[in-house]
Amino acid sequence: MKTSVLMLGCLLATTSVAQSTSKGREVYEWKDANGVTHYSDAPAPGARKIVIVGSTPTSAAPAPVPPAAAPGASAARTGAVSETRYASLEIWSPSNGESFFGADAAVNIRLRSDPELAGTDRLLTYLDGKLLSNENTYEHTLSNLDRGVHSVTSVILDAKGNEKIRSQPVVFHIRQPTTVDNPRNRGPAVRPPQPKPGG
Repeated sequence: MKTSVLMLGCLLATTSVAQSTSKGREVYEWKDANGVTHYSDAPAPGARKIVIVGSTPTSAAPAPVPPAAAPGASAARTGAVSETRYASLEIWSPSNGESFFGADAAVNIRLRSDPELAGTDRLLTYLDGKLLSNENTYEHTLSNLDRGVHSVTSVILDAKGNEKIRSQPVVFHIRQPTTVDNPRNRGPAVRPPQPKPGG
């Protein structure tokens, strides 16, 4: 009998706890003359109030919504790209010391970098210290160059104009055929062969 009452009491206690948790009711505990513990949501003589600490179940919190992109977010991403580090920058054509002949000779300048130009970085190429008009390009065609020695170099700058890498300079020559004849090779300067003595 006591076991049945005790189990009934536990069942009532569980129900009362669940109700008090969901409805916010108070639970009271007391023992009868036989020492059996009872639980109820209504106070009884000699009952002790039980404070139940708990929280009502809540639905799953919604997934956080990413904040709207700030106006500078795109620029920040671009800035991150501009932090590219270049392992190399070289002028692979023409070869250093190469010669070109004729007044109408065209010289093709070809560059390469590792990695390729990225973000807001700028690729500038100079001929004899003067900036060529097309920037951020890996190919240039030069023509009508003066006779003599010329030097080409390239540089990659960041958006603020700070140098990131510079190529080794490449030197090439423009050679033109001589248009002035030696006067000793024509006219009166040319002497007829002299007869040999005793001939």
